[in-house]
Amino acid sequence: MSIEIVGHAVVSADGRIADHLRQMPAALRNDKDWVRFQAALDRAQLVVLGRLGHEAHPNPGRRRLVVTSRVERFEPIDDLVTLWNPAGMDFRDVAAELGVTDGVVAVVGGQQVFDDFLRRFTRFDLVTVDGALLPDGVPCFSTGWPDEVLAQAGLRVVERDVLDPGVRLDVWR
Repeated sequence: MSIEIVGHAVVSADGRIADHLRQMPAALRNDKDWVRFQAALDRAQLVVLGRLGHEAHPNPGRRRLVVTSRVERFEPIDDLVTLWNPAGMDFRDVAAELGVTDGVVAVVGGQQVFDDFLRRFTRFDLVTVDGALLPDGVPCFSTGWPDEVLAQAGLRVVERDVLDPGVRLDVWR
């Protein structure tokens, strides 16, 4: 298989992807990042996300693999949505079952999904909003600060871009 697995996260200055209610606050939203992110999802063969994210934003039109413990292994819902339990089936087997053998798989979170894919990422697009703080929020990774976790996984920053004042994109490979 020649699949590129790309993580996408926008985090607060303290490394959080959501507030204490597990919602993405307005402080993390940026128009330039949104356009970049949507274009990346449009190019992906498959989008992987958690059940809560899928339920909040069903996003018809994109092929989705929804990570959940509510199924034993793998359960197609329709032509575009499949439920998958990583404890019951390896990702490589799921990708093969879905016919995804090359191209980009976009992994968009939440935290457990990022944790599950950490050793599989070939790229991770990390957008940081410097002015936002979410001290009681949900960390991007359960094991630590995003920069440290990605570096420990063998990735390094290969590109930096300022999307807007106080909003930067670090591309990790």
